[in-house]
Amino acid sequence: MKIFAYNCIANQFFIRLINKKTLMKKITLLFLFFITLQSTAQVVATQNFDVALGWTSTTVTSDAGTTISAWSRRTAGTTPTCTPFAGAGMARFNSYNIPSGSSGRLTSTAITFAGASYRVNLKMYRDSGYPTDADNIKVYYNTTNAAGGTLLGTVNRSKDLAPVVSADGWYSYSFNIPGTPSGTGYINILGTSAYGNNIFIDEIVVDQIPANDALMSALNVNSIIPSGVTAIAGTIKNNGLTTINTIDIKWQVDSGTIYTQSLSGLNLAGGQTYDFTHNDQWNATPGNYSLKAWVSNINGGSVDADATNDLITKSISVASGSTTRVPLYEKFSSATCGPCASFNGNYFNPFLSNHPNDFSLISYQVNWPGTGDPYYTAETGTRVSYYGVTGAPTLYVDSKDGTNFNSTALESDLTNALTKPAYFSINATKSLVGNDMTVEVNTMPYLTGNFKVYVAVVEKLTTGNVASNGETEFHNVFMKMMPDASGTSVNFTHDVLNTTNLQTTLTGLFIEDMADLEVIVFVQDPVTKAIMQSKIATEALSTNSIANSSKFKMYPNPSNGIVKINTESPVDVVVMDITGKTVYTMNQVTNDTPMNLSSLQKGIYMAKIISEGSEETQKIILK
Repeated sequence: MKIFAYNCIANQFFIRLINKKTLMKKITLLFLFFITLQSTAQVVATQNFDVALGWTSTTVTSDAGTTISAWSRRTAGTTPTCTPFAGAGMARFNSYNIPSGSSGRLTSTAITFAGASYRVNLKMYRDSGYPTDADNIKVYYNTTNAAGGTLLGTVNRSKDLAPVVSADGWYSYSFNIPGTPSGTGYINILGTSAYGNNIFIDEIVVDQIPANDALMSALNVNSIIPSGVTAIAGTIKNNGLTTINTIDIKWQVDSGTIYTQSLSGLNLAGGQTYDFTHNDQWNATPGNYSLKAWVSNINGGSVDADATNDLITKSISVASGSTTRVPLYEKFSSATCGPCASFNGNYFNPFLSNHPNDFSLISYQVNWPGTGDPYYTAETGTRVSYYGVTGAPTLYVDSKDGTNFNSTALESDLTNALTKPAYFSINATKSLVGNDMTVEVNTMPYLTGNFKVYVAVVEKLTTGNVASNGETEFHNVFMKMMPDASGTSVNFTHDVLNTTNLQTTLTGLFIEDMADLEVIVFVQDPVTKAIMQSKIATEALSTNSIANSSKFKMYPNPSNGIVKINTESPVDVVVMDITGKTVYTMNQVTNDTPMNLSSLQKGIYMAKIISEGSEETQKIILK
């Protein structure tokens, strides 16, 4: 069932046909497979889109009611964010802005075939946005440059639809042309929109099918894995004409040991695939690695006609631990946007009321449509550009689009976000003196690498930015980034605590009540834009308050796991993780009694110390 809804686009309104479950698009995080471009001596046509589109695109009516080219050349991709597989360009089918069910064709120039067996090879970017939206391409061979022809195969954009893959990124696909065509022919690539994210393809090669060609088509190991034993799994494909009965599968981490498994009895005909799990597993330790997997020794030594598609290399980060995730919600809205009032009033605000402590929220008020929100700031514009936001409302859940005009879908996205582990533990405190905000961020990373720490000041409730859409109050409205919207780059080392201290003045902002401010801290991958963890800062005690109120001292702090407390009388101790979950208790702890916290993983914890008539909370760090 379809419905119509209004969507606010910068500087204009238009009617947009949408799927009932969602209005906007999901954007996902970038993850690339580094696979070398396939080429053989029998190539009859290529198109890499490095200079121009090269092939001919049909036109289509966009969701804005304008006539656009269905396919176009792009040097960088949005919705989803990606870059060309190789070279300077790639082709995009604009399914993000083409109504569901509409199609557009990309047709090759005339190709001369010489009565042999041929195939069409291409790279396609698969992503996790809108996992059930079946945006897809169909590849055809035709003897004329008209639509249709012989269907060679179909690939969905969503990584969760056929053929299913494990992660966002570029994948290799090959489609055999039946028979032995001769004379002039054409390749048609038909994109069909389900109103999901855009489709990107690259490096099209039409060549003769060799007798022997094995392809390593997928390496199913996540980009972040826990330390310990990891299975090496993937998919191989017979890309040649000769049936493959035996083959070797090899893998290697960096320049270490090469592990080989010989497979036999496969009976893998041309075009068929085989899913494998290697006999040898990887005992992974924390750090960053290059994992390679490849095929060799087809049928006991037959020459592989194309060695360039034998290998896949993936960058893998091994985490030393993990913790509970606090999802980050970033909402782009405006008091002049009619659909924003509908989204906020009917869906998001009730959702927020039901989950007041389950996630962090930053509401960026944008400067469109019309005059835009009165509380727009230039730093909001920076985040708009960072994500490539083009419409309001837009909601990102851990940097992935979750703008669902549907309460069930909002609940589902939160549930999914909460189930994912986080690889950073954050503890943050804030202190406001006059108009000056000071924030201390203590981050325990379980990954090694360069990330960005962002600190956002929001006001929990505003009413002064009322405009034309009927909304009368706004929640967690963005006011200021500390130090600015570029964030703070930190080169983290796993299990090494990092402290970031920031201070800024809040003078001259749109703040209505200084006592109503909240500080959101989050860690983001600057390459993939993945949100690693978020945290709401707590109020810091002043130095004098600590000196006057502290009756106890926990030591050593940081600790390797054995902690003692200096106290004049027995106390009860409750240790909580950053989510507030109790992870350790001990009653009647006396002076210098050891408490064994070594079963807890490294990170930041809060210890509540309870004595007769008083209670105190202290931070403790396990390293």
